[in-house]
Amino acid sequence: MSERSPRAEPAPPRWTEVRALAEAVLAQPPERRAALLDRACGGDAPLRAEVEAQVRACERAAQAVGFLAEPAAAFAAPLLAAAPDDVAVVLRATLGARYDVERELGRGGMATVYLARDVRHQRRVALKVLHPELGAALGAERFLREIELTAGLQHPHILPLFDSGRAGGLLYYVMPYVDGETLRTRLTRERQLPLDDALGIAREVADALAYAHARGVVHRDVKPENVLLHDGHALVADFGIALAVREAGGGRMTRTGLSLGTPQYMAPEQASGGRGVDARADVYALGAVTYEMLVGEPPFTGPTAEAVVARMMTETPRGISGQRPSVPLDVEAAVLRAIERLPGDRFVSARAFGDALRAGGRAGGGAGGVWTVPSRMRRGPVLVALAVAAGLASAAGGAAWPSSSRGRA
Repeated sequence: MSERSPRAEPAPPRWTEVRALAEAVLAQPPERRAALLDRACGGDAPLRAEVEAQVRACERAAQAVGFLAEPAAAFAAPLLAAAPDDVAVVLRATLGARYDVERELGRGGMATVYLARDVRHQRRVALKVLHPELGAALGAERFLREIELTAGLQHPHILPLFDSGRAGGLLYYVMPYVDGETLRTRLTRERQLPLDDALGIAREVADALAYAHARGVVHRDVKPENVLLHDGHALVADFGIALAVREAGGGRMTRTGLSLGTPQYMAPEQASGGRGVDARADVYALGAVTYEMLVGEPPFTGPTAEAVVARMMTETPRGISGQRPSVPLDVEAAVLRAIERLPGDRFVSARAFGDALRAGGRAGGGAGGVWTVPSRMRRGPVLVALAVAAGLASAAGGAAWPSSSRGRA
């Protein structure tokens, strides 16, 4: 990991200065504000960028309908969230000597991704910036300590972490730029992948997970958006980010209503906010991703996160071979075992899941391999009122999803 610039780690008095200047600027008529900033900031371009971003955020919040009539919490996000252009301005002002920010690549539930050039090493990188409202809910120092634990992961199918830090109040981390596409992009285009491609991707992701698990790192957010495809191979991105956010944010994440995962791929014990989440949660997530690659949609879907959790807690996923007869029974059995509701009924490790997929793929139509029927294929739907109540309660609180979520991280 590269050494962090002092500018990327502003001391607490820096925020006090930014806030005081922003208040002074807001007190001036618009035509006098530029002159005040010239006098107050001088040649300190990063300071000016931070002040201007704060002024714009305050103005957006003040112009919102119902600003005085609604609870203050309803306006926390507009105050804390900088517009995309504001974020780019702050990044260029604070990190310009290290990273030349070119353009935005995309955004997800936790971060916005920018294409940048590493000035020192002359290479293109993906600079990911946590959404300002999320960063404001975290303990920044703890987040940066937690994310550093993943910097030592070196595996052919893991996208490494280059750098991390704080710039202008924004938390960021840096990974290699991959000239390819995400698994989500390919699924959107093709819906169902060829059997060999789906099994090859799943096995490579399983290998990456097994390597990380052996070193005590659980991903916690395996999903098609975090699987990159490059030169015919899979790369798993954002290892440890979800855990770092959870550990740094603590109970504040639940109170802010921010998502810490994607419900379609989250294991039941993770969706319920349990503390005992281990490597078997990643096995479930990879099983759900593999199911989607074969069938065309995740095992459980719904209009909201709560609906997905309720189905997960009470229903049995549809069989795979009934929807796609070309899938060998051994492969179907392996995938359904990976997405068992109880962790003890799943594969004990990602490596075991990967091995089962290898064996199933070689078995062809499924008649020649050893087929251990998972419990989901031996029983009908389990409808337990307590499970419904627990699932809905966890979606409302423990898993920290907003009720208006569309089920995407």
